[in-house]
Order: sequence, then C-alpha cells, then structure tokens
Amino acid sequence: MKKIYKIISRKWTPGDLVKIKAADWDGSTYNSIGIVMRGIEEGIQASLFPAVLVYDTIRQEQRALYLYDVELISAAS
Repeated sequence: MKKIYKIISRKWTPGDLVKIKAADWDGSTYNSIGIVMRGIEEGIQASLFPAVLVYDTIRQEQRALYLYDVELISAAS
C-alpha cells in the first residue's frame, strides 16, 4: 500500500506566538519566543526562502526570520 503525504500550511498572521530556533553568525544555536509582526508578503513572484518579521522577546527587537527558524506555538485569533 502506497502512503500519501499531505502538507498542511497556513498563512502567518500578526499576533502568532512562535518559538525561535535559529543559529547565530558564529554557529551557536539561539532559542527564544517571539510574536509575528508581519507575515509573508504576497507578490507576483514567490521568494525562494520566505521570511516573516518577528518580535524577539529576549533581544527585544524585530527580526526577519526564515520559516525554517520559527515554529508555531499558538495561532492568533
């Protein structure tokens, strides 16, 4: 029997609570909690590495993070 995989995706919306799991420039891992400030912009051409703007609660600044660096904790209502 062949397995069928389905990828479920959703749009990132402002207010989503996310876990940040990224690497710093020196290769060390960085973990934090953040809030999505702006989701992926819909345009004519899709980005190869889409990013979202996230407010980092530890560094207390907004950062553009690639989607592979964030994990959804709680969706905004």
